[in-house]
Amino acid sequence: MAGPRPAQWLNPVTDDTAVRELLDGVRDRFYATRPPREFYRDRRMLLYALTWPGTWFECRGLTCAVGRYKAIVMQRLAEIAVHGDPQRYGAYFPAYLLKCLQDWFRHHGDELYAELKHVRNTLDQVLANAGLAERVRNDGRYVEILKATHQLLHAQRERRPTSTDARQLSLF
Repeated sequence: MAGPRPAQWLNPVTDDTAVRELLDGVRDRFYATRPPREFYRDRRMLLYALTWPGTWFECRGLTCAVGRYKAIVMQRLAEIAVHGDPQRYGAYFPAYLLKCLQDWFRHHGDELYAELKHVRNTLDQVLANAGLAERVRNDGRYVEILKATHQLLHAQRERRPTSTDARQLSLF
């Protein structure tokens, strides 16, 4: 797997700007020629797709630095721009993006898991001993935030209870 050099994903990126920068990247690459209302129409589903990898990390007990997470997703966006046909999907682009991310994690997830699991086990101990445990906790918190955001975006509305009309007989 040819990934970015560590210096590229160790850039200090804050939790609150990473997803915003990913959304800006999607808007600049795939919605630049479209009317702005289309981006805002798709924004919720785009957020859902961009936060999905956070649930993948969380389910496997992995932590991922904010910069690394951003680099992984930005690489997928670059590959979609080069090899995919986003214009063909039009209003279904957010679903296409989600499917591309899920397919990549299905094919390359084991490699990423081995990389992050191995690094996490050794680095957690080294950083905790070096007094940098707070940064490790922040990276873990970021993945939890992404998962929570993803779950909130996926939440379904509860059905309103139907009012029973006294004139209408119950079936049971």
